[in-house]
Amino acid sequence: MSYSSHFRYKVVLFGDIGVGKTSLVIRFINDKFDENLVSTIGYNVYEKSLIYNECLISLMIFDFGGQERFANLRRYYARGANAAFIVFDLTSQKSFENLIKWKNDLFGFTGEIPFIVIGNKADLESEWRVRREDILKVCSSIGALAYYETSAKTGKAVEDAFYQLGVKTYTTHAKGLIYG
Repeated sequence: MSYSSHFRYKVVLFGDIGVGKTSLVIRFINDKFDENLVSTIGYNVYEKSLIYNECLISLMIFDFGGQERFANLRRYYARGANAAFIVFDLTSQKSFENLIKWKNDLFGFTGEIPFIVIGNKADLESEWRVRREDILKVCSSIGALAYYETSAKTGKAVEDAFYQLGVKTYTTHAKGLIYG
């Protein structure tokens, strides 16, 4: 199939160690889940394309280790990002409390860019430590485009979240809009 245009956007993932950033990306890219995935050391880059309005939208996804020792690496590789996910673990109150810190780091490294918040591990509903009303309040206060409850394990809402971010990024850039 021929596409009218091809756009490539850089997407970064921010969030605490162990929230499932890499698992989300692997679910999106390969539709797989690995129980034994180890924490990312440094960063990995993935790419996958979406189709929207006869346009091919390629997402170059930069997945960084969440450890504090990778802060300088995140700063370097986040430059030039067009959009982001900020991910927390629904079973970890601490990872939720760090959303604002991650948003501040993101904007400090990239300037203001569109971002979506993901609450991952939705399949563990009986273990959730964060109330949905608190999540929605924080997402609104920090200016998130949207909020998704995902499960990298089951695939719940993963494709939707990436597609939404890709389309929002495309429409923002295609219209020449400045985020903010």
